[in-house]
Amino acid sequence: MTRPRAMDDLLPAVRRLADRVTNPVQYMGGEFGVVRKDPATVKGRVALCYPDTYEIGSSHNGMQLLYQIVNDRDDLAAERVFVPWTDMADLMRVEGVPLFSLDTHRPVVGFDVLGITLQTELTYTNVLEVLDLSGIPLRAAERDMSHPVVIAGGHGTHSPEVMADFFDVMMPGDGEETLIPLLEKVIEHRRRGSAREDMLRDIATSFPWAYVPTLYDVTYEPDDGPLKAVTPRFDDVPATIKGAAVFDFSQVPMATRPVVPHARSVHDRISIEIMRGCTRGCRFCQAGMITRPMRYRTVECLVEAAEEAWRNTGYDEITLTSLSSGDYPWIEELLTAMSERFSPRRVNISLPSLRVTGELSRLPALTNNVRKSSLTFAPEVATDRLRKIINKDIKNADVISSATAAFEQGWDRIKLYYMIGIPGEREEDLKAVIDFADELSRLRQQVTGKGKAKVNVTVSTFVPKAFVPFQWDPMMSPETIRVKQRWMRGLNINKLVKLKFHDAEQSFLEGILSRGDRRLTNGLIEAHRRGARFDAWSEHFRLSRWIDALEATGLDAEDYALRERGEHETLPWDHLDVGPAKAFLWSERERARNLIATDYCIGKTCHVCGVPPSLCFAIKRDMGLLGSSKRGILAIDEDGVTKGVGGVDAQAERRLTVASPGLVREKRAARPDPGVGAPAERTDEGA
Repeated sequence: MTRPRAMDDLLPAVRRLADRVTNPVQYMGGEFGVVRKDPATVKGRVALCYPDTYEIGSSHNGMQLLYQIVNDRDDLAAERVFVPWTDMADLMRVEGVPLFSLDTHRPVVGFDVLGITLQTELTYTNVLEVLDLSGIPLRAAERDMSHPVVIAGGHGTHSPEVMADFFDVMMPGDGEETLIPLLEKVIEHRRRGSAREDMLRDIATSFPWAYVPTLYDVTYEPDDGPLKAVTPRFDDVPATIKGAAVFDFSQVPMATRPVVPHARSVHDRISIEIMRGCTRGCRFCQAGMITRPMRYRTVECLVEAAEEAWRNTGYDEITLTSLSSGDYPWIEELLTAMSERFSPRRVNISLPSLRVTGELSRLPALTNNVRKSSLTFAPEVATDRLRKIINKDIKNADVISSATAAFEQGWDRIKLYYMIGIPGEREEDLKAVIDFADELSRLRQQVTGKGKAKVNVTVSTFVPKAFVPFQWDPMMSPETIRVKQRWMRGLNINKLVKLKFHDAEQSFLEGILSRGDRRLTNGLIEAHRRGARFDAWSEHFRLSRWIDALEATGLDAEDYALRERGEHETLPWDHLDVGPAKAFLWSERERARNLIATDYCIGKTCHVCGVPPSLCFAIKRDMGLLGSSKRGILAIDEDGVTKGVGGVDAQAERRLTVASPGLVREKRAARPDPGVGAPAERTDEGA
């Protein structure tokens, strides 16, 4: 492929190819809300890439937000990049057309920074597709200053080693306050004519949240054993990388001017993030662990953001997103205000990821004036014993009361999310899922005298992820997954209960990549060479291709996904300081094995999980939650011991700022749990 000039406009070439491919509009750009800047008028440009199709990535809220944040600067430009579908990609290779941005159709290789979101492991070969189509060397070590600095954000950066060789910089944690400083640092070094290694070393030593993999050596135990250590090659490069976190959440911008896609997208709606973080402590949930502490936005700023986004888009649905919307302290006030503002406009307000509590029985009435969509609950498991194992303090009765209220208000559909493969799972746990879905379906008949409700049950497979108490546990083999799925289907006799299972082989690949180290680099390259791309799409995914590629590079797929890790084994993410401390996570794993729940810490007891208690306290104080009925945290001393609200100065001067100062988290050791000693043996009553 002839290397293009950085300022080439590839739109004429794209138009020629678009006549010969499916869904050509996804390559044209020019959507409502797009920002187009002349590259000659800005000092720095970043190409923001969601490594999947336009249909999947165009509505991704994180990408929309970063696009807005950068383009709010007159001297900087952000443009969007997606992965061409296979027919377009094949034509681009034949015709010598490199990957381009959607906004100005400039070659990606000519940007200062290429930022890629690692949202799911099944997009990892798409990352290689992006680099290859762009003409950028796959391995970071082979690039020079003529290439963009390739950076990664998103959940995948919390298990960075499997993709480390492909990125110049990986940035775990929140991205709202980190992208622009990094972009400016790159611009500075380009202006000075620095060598690439000097630029990357300056980035690593300037930003505690910047992981530069080429500056670290990786060693393994003898005889191709487990990972031994990830250590910096220079004394001034940090041994531990700290995840970035924004604290004053109401001051962080929201995507109120999103680009409205021309072509079909998976989320044609406004997305408003009402809070970030969750401290419920579900032992399988990576998102809840790595986003601690909980941070909130005020009702006023959320309503105004929704108003601005609606005026800028005209969408007829607003989704209020968070990990657990029912835990938002002012949920009823928010729904009331949103309904008053948007119901007259026939704009639907939806609440995904509702936490199952008795309080939710009051929520359906608050959205009574908009069209009825299905209510979504995520019980995850259906028996009390498994709830103790995963630390999910819910009751079936709470789901029943919430569903009853919903049916009374006119709802006729329920979505349920469950998971199979949890450590300690038994046959009765799977049967309980089917029985309860059938009970909910029949409940509408009992409540309203009408027909049974439609109940859609999505059943995912447990995959061990970084920074969770179950990170040491193995997952099920594809064969075991399929057996359990078939058995559950056979139990379901209610035609209005629809079961949807995650693909067993895709889950297995996810497990391999979620625990991977740098030895998988050659396997990823070989899988892509053999045609692996769009692994999240069933029509393109082939596990056999992956297994053959891994075997060809001397790797054992089952060792990554199915092997239980030891307490003191070095994990491929131990050099990151993100979320709870490792000792806390291990103690939580032991509590799971002994069927011991850990209480919700908000408004109760600080467990000293590794996130500084003083930080949690400051956020609640500054939001006016201290001593209130809105789940305010109790006062705590320096050791994390609960003191009650008596000695707290709730009127103290506000200390949080828009930009996180200095190191975003101070390292804090987890306090040993007095109720947990040596690993317990499993019994019939245990997990």
